[in-house]
Amino acid sequence: MNDDTVRHLWSDAELDEALAALHPHEATTDRAELDRARASMMRAAAAVSESDEPVVPQRKQRSGAWRWIAVAAAVLLVTGGVVVVRELASAPSTLAPAGPGSPADRREAGAPFTHVVTKYSRTALVSGTSVFRVKEQVDVWIPADPSGIWKRRWIRAEPPTLLGGEPRDSAKLPGPSQTEESARGGRFTPDSRFPGDSSAGTGLAWSHPTPEFVANLPTDPNRLTNRLLQDRIPPELLPASDGPLPQPLNYGAPKDPSLVSYPSATGMILNVLASGYASRELRGALLKAMDDPALGFQLVQIGPDFVQYAVPAGPYKMLVSANPTRAQLTDIQVLATSPVAGFSPGILVSSAQFSSETTDRAGE
Repeated sequence: MNDDTVRHLWSDAELDEALAALHPHEATTDRAELDRARASMMRAAAAVSESDEPVVPQRKQRSGAWRWIAVAAAVLLVTGGVVVVRELASAPSTLAPAGPGSPADRREAGAPFTHVVTKYSRTALVSGTSVFRVKEQVDVWIPADPSGIWKRRWIRAEPPTLLGGEPRDSAKLPGPSQTEESARGGRFTPDSRFPGDSSAGTGLAWSHPTPEFVANLPTDPNRLTNRLLQDRIPPELLPASDGPLPQPLNYGAPKDPSLVSYPSATGMILNVLASGYASRELRGALLKAMDDPALGFQLVQIGPDFVQYAVPAGPYKMLVSANPTRAQLTDIQVLATSPVAGFSPGILVSSAQFSSETTDRAGE
């Protein structure tokens, strides 16, 4: 865009009148001031047309007509002497209907979906002589209306990684596999392949949180902490599997490895954070509640975009990392700290990495 193209809409005199109208309380308008204002508008408009990066991600590009309307409106908005063109040219429009064949027409019922991706790893003992790391992934598609149809997929595709022992022992491990299920309201059939989803759970909503349960949790950190302290289960009654991490496996070893346990309210908090459908306010309240040592977390590191907690859990140490800016759980790692666990100290026994995105289609 340049001075000539703008004149298709306004002459110099019209531009001067529009700019002068912005200062009705002034008796006269300085000619140099008008020239500077016009030049500012030209530079801002040119920046809009020449920019390669949209101001708002994933927004459809407007036609030329919408860009002209935005520039016209810019003449009437001045802040500190700078014409606001970029914001207007990038503002969302609700006037243009979706045409045939648009993405909105191809959406599935319940879209947009929140696609929650959890990448797991767990160790497997084989014959008491070899140790492998097995990687799995769980995808869950949550509809905008939580009472709609959810979909989840579990997959084991990558070959196991040898951590110690005989490579040939990998033949004793299960091969690639995949399973999918759809369920209204996220009420999936309990399946031990999904961490924290076995029938050994307590049956409490903290162990297997539903959308309704999560929606009714308090978002005030003090109230939430009191609720967690009230609902936590005594250690002697808490099943070790009530948490979002996969347990280690045993294929022919003489002794089962120790299970990963969750002291105090750590499993309750992590289950809700890992579910993927807690609101931002609730996630933020849970992260603040984790600063209370009575709930089992110990703050160990604070960075510009992460915070990390440690959880001593018997022969293991759990490291929990989160992004406080996004109020998002990012990963959990469980390290062996004693040979009693059945692994050498320092070995990564179990882990999970969490991410999410919005999509118009489930299962892709």
